[in-house]
Amino acid sequence: MFKPLLYLIIALCILVYTKSSDNAASYSPPPDVHKLLNISEKFTYEVRYGFFNLGTVTISILSDTTYRGEPAHYLFYHVKSNPIPLIGHKERNYHTFMAHNDTTFYGLKFWTDSVHDDMYGDQVYDFDYQKGKVYTFEEDDDHVITRDTLELNELADSGPVIFYFSRLHAGTNRKVNYPVYISHEKGNVMLQNYDEIISYSSGAFPGGDVDAYKTIGNADVDGPFGFSGRIEAIYKADELRIPLEARIKVWLGNVRVRLTDYEIENERTETMP
Repeated sequence: MFKPLLYLIIALCILVYTKSSDNAASYSPPPDVHKLLNISEKFTYEVRYGFFNLGTVTISILSDTTYRGEPAHYLFYHVKSNPIPLIGHKERNYHTFMAHNDTTFYGLKFWTDSVHDDMYGDQVYDFDYQKGKVYTFEEDDDHVITRDTLELNELADSGPVIFYFSRLHAGTNRKVNYPVYISHEKGNVMLQNYDEIISYSSGAFPGGDVDAYKTIGNADVDGPFGFSGRIEAIYKADELRIPLEARIKVWLGNVRVRLTDYEIENERTETMP
């Protein structure tokens, strides 16, 4: 009786050890800024509210550029809704000049287009780190213009850059905070990252579940489409920490943003004109 029980305990220990070793072997640290910028990625996401498919979001870096003499990357979001009852068709572009140092990303300029209203540059947030100011501009549907100047005392953004910033910390046990300027005020996005590996089924990576990490956060901002409050995000547990899903709170309620297509278009370098 004792020997079979002992063998069972030994087998269980071996199984647990093997499983732990496999997890350790598959673990890779999060990417640094240079690794993420050495490839050209394109992301396509589906936005769902319950059973309703609200639309799509595509994200990519279009080119390298400079702004105020500082090297930057042109980050572009395209958001297009399906026809929504009582709301209709919506289409918006989000543009960002994104810069970086050796450890993080930050914004230099952010502007938007309300394509469905034929209004281009209807919101602008211009970050002047030398003067410690953020210059804001917004034109609403009634063509009322609001301008403001806000204090700037740390590296920040108006939202889109957090897509890259968060990947630097996914899969760690770090709690990080990211300042965001939107709606003519400064807010903060807090992200608590976890290193526990979970299984996740992704339409962008068919053929079985992939290993992933979860991040839970809170957005203390008044963002687009009523975005505010709790955030849950899932990242692929690989060397790039590809964002697979986000569940966010908007004016409709909680929406689910899932990656449906991921492309690495080519290897790139950080050369600037």
